[in-house]
Amino acid sequence: MKIYISADIEGVAGCTALAESDPNASEYPLFRRRMTAEVKAACDGAVAAGATEILVKDAHWFGRNIDASELPRCVRLIRGWSGHPYSMMQELSGDFAAVLFVGYHSAASSGGNPLSHTMSGIFAEIKINDQRASEFMINSYTAYLEGVPVAFLSGDEALCEEAKKFNESLVTVSTMKGVGDSTISIQPAVALERIQAGVESALRKKSPQKAPALPGRFKVEIRYRSPATAYKCSHYPGAKLASDNTIVFEAKEYFDVLRLVAFAR
Repeated sequence: MKIYISADIEGVAGCTALAESDPNASEYPLFRRRMTAEVKAACDGAVAAGATEILVKDAHWFGRNIDASELPRCVRLIRGWSGHPYSMMQELSGDFAAVLFVGYHSAASSGGNPLSHTMSGIFAEIKINDQRASEFMINSYTAYLEGVPVAFLSGDEALCEEAKKFNESLVTVSTMKGVGDSTISIQPAVALERIQAGVESALRKKSPQKAPALPGRFKVEIRYRSPATAYKCSHYPGAKLASDNTIVFEAKEYFDVLRLVAFAR
């Protein structure tokens, strides 16, 4: 069984402030280790469920956070960014049995995590088909594009609750709850136990057996923090300026949405 893991840091147990997620900050090394540990727990759960090959995308900041030496021998790790529109899902293909998301966080404009954002700090909010889009949603649609089901998510409580509405068969592990500029977190050791058990359970389930169909059409609204950036990005082919700081874009193919997000930032 071949498994794909996309990992971030802002949904790792206890991660609360930029100083803990910024590689140039003093508190980052601790949360780099916690990110590695949570990814390892997910890998261990996948191996226990029968995975023989695991591909991990280090998908935070510059993509060089996870210590590969801590991961099982069957794991390959993608470090850095290729520039491909799949971004946090680089090298995903239809021969994977399932996708797992580890350390994910709430969307830009959400109060579910003090570090909430979507893809880039220049975006104030992204909507797809009138629904606020998190990185979980964007990357789930990428999995569906390749025909791969999404089986597991760990991250903040608000994202987990939202994700269950998006994907009813999803197994989730809530690592913390965001309250204003604070978090209420479970113990890191408890998070590791729950992630490993959750992944094993998710992969042993008979469903999801296949990815759901994608919507037939996509309407994308991107609200920028800067009107100047919105104006510049409104010149992307097919995009239009809807207000001083918002562009809209419509497409039939989801890859065109990913291409927009990759280039309009």
